[in-house]
Amino acid sequence: MVMNIANELLYPAPFYNFLSYISESDVKGPILDCGSGGPNPKQALFVRLGFDVMGIEFSEKRFQQAQEYAKQNKLELSMQLADMREIPFESDHFGHVYSYNTIFHMNKLDIKKAVDEMIRVLKPGGFCFVNFLSVDSGFYGEGEEVNPGECIQIEGDKKIMHTFFTDEESDNFFDNLDIEIIFKEKRILHKKFEDGHVMDDSYIDYIVQKDKI
Repeated sequence: MVMNIANELLYPAPFYNFLSYISESDVKGPILDCGSGGPNPKQALFVRLGFDVMGIEFSEKRFQQAQEYAKQNKLELSMQLADMREIPFESDHFGHVYSYNTIFHMNKLDIKKAVDEMIRVLKPGGFCFVNFLSVDSGFYGEGEEVNPGECIQIEGDKKIMHTFFTDEESDNFFDNLDIEIIFKEKRILHKKFEDGHVMDDSYIDYIVQKDKI
């Protein structure tokens, strides 16, 4: 019973903050989840709360993991394989958009493309949540730094891109867009696991609102 409650209700705190904004919004339309795959798809929270949600996922493996989660938990998750750098929807289509722990697995050029696309498909007055990795993360600088802040790091048997930002640098990805930054928070996570491994991660969270017409 406890595990079922955890699976259904316990999600990272930034989601509940985002929910507080969109719950008070008068902008109608579906929500877009960019990077919605994986073994614990965050889209499930919004589905359980009755929101109309569409997800896009670039990785076929993570797409299949999300489908398996939906099957095991008897949920209907609307999701398709797509690239958030070229979102396959018309402009001003979604009431709200979010991307959690996804966008920083690209280089800075592609991150800018993805941010621009998320704002493009967002309706005027809608909210967008996105988070970036901070240079204050404990694993910043590990691996091969191919460009400033862009590090190729080893996770298991795979090479993974992690892109890190200063507190001010991440603001630049919203320049020249018709948006207003309405919430910005820096989070520092320190967690010790049973095997003694310590995780020190730091994130910069944003909620922005697209200008109303």
